[in-house]
Amino acid sequence: MTEPEQDRLRDKLDEFSRRLDAHVRDWKQRGEFTDIHRSLTEAIMQRRDQLQKKLVSAEATGRAADLIKVELERDIGSLFDDLLQIGEKLDAAEMKGR
Repeated sequence: MTEPEQDRLRDKLDEFSRRLDAHVRDWKQRGEFTDIHRSLTEAIMQRRDQLQKKLVSAEATGRAADLIKVELERDIGSLFDDLLQIGEKLDAAEMKGR
């Protein structure tokens, strides 16, 4: 994996972390952060942490870089999708409550 690719993946994970933190703060402020959402968010955070470890490992070893890169990109996309789903469910629940 080249240095620019590593930087891009690291940037994606950092962006994801910022967005996740912002969503959690927003949901808590609006009083919409239920135990279910907390559980889902914690699972997403664990997956994010695993991805960060994979990236560090890939950078250190350089082994199977292309395969790891594809896997990381897929997993990062999946994390963003999971986060969007939580937000959509909260928005739908809020609309029903109005």
